[in-house]
Amino acid sequence: MRNKPSLQNAYDLKSPDDNIKLYSVWAETYDISFIDDMQYELHFAVAEEFVLNGGKGLILDVGAGTGAVAEALLQKAKFCIEATDISKEMLKVADSKNIYKRSFFSDLTKEIPVNNSSNDGVVSSGTFTHGHVGPSSISELVRITKPGGLITISINEKHWISLNFESEVEKLSQYTRNYTLKKISIYGEQSMHDHKDDKAVILTIKV
Repeated sequence: MRNKPSLQNAYDLKSPDDNIKLYSVWAETYDISFIDDMQYELHFAVAEEFVLNGGKGLILDVGAGTGAVAEALLQKAKFCIEATDISKEMLKVADSKNIYKRSFFSDLTKEIPVNNSSNDGVVSSGTFTHGHVGPSSISELVRITKPGGLITISINEKHWISLNFESEVEKLSQYTRNYTLKKISIYGEQSMHDHKDDKAVILTIKV
């Protein structure tokens, strides 16, 4: 079943509708059955890179899910964070944690309902993975970020390579100051599942 909660089914998503169906079922158990049980740690690395590079101000958490990145950021400092996601059920769980200034629905394959240069920072963990969200969506993140702002997102390494994300980032260089890449493990050292060795690229863009 395509909408049965599992990492493999998440990797197999082909459309926004597939995404909505899967995460509507997974939302209530996601923190335990995925983040805890599979030792998912990518959100900590995204938060760390954002802070190390001077991230501050009003932050938009894109593909916020149940709020893992926001929780990791708030462990480090006080931030004003907003959330957006394609799954209203995941946002409902995130909202219950009282960590966001506001949350709203959006589909990253279309335009985010936010004005140009609205945010000082953008973060995202686990949204740019195998599936329907490709490199073209990065330009939308640049659009909504203020000059001088910071974008820190993770991209599954195989997805990064297969869709040539770096080419898209290079195209955006006329609108940004610079960018850095860092490859890290997605899961903890003690994880034992089939994807335990998967890597991600953390992309940090200074706008």
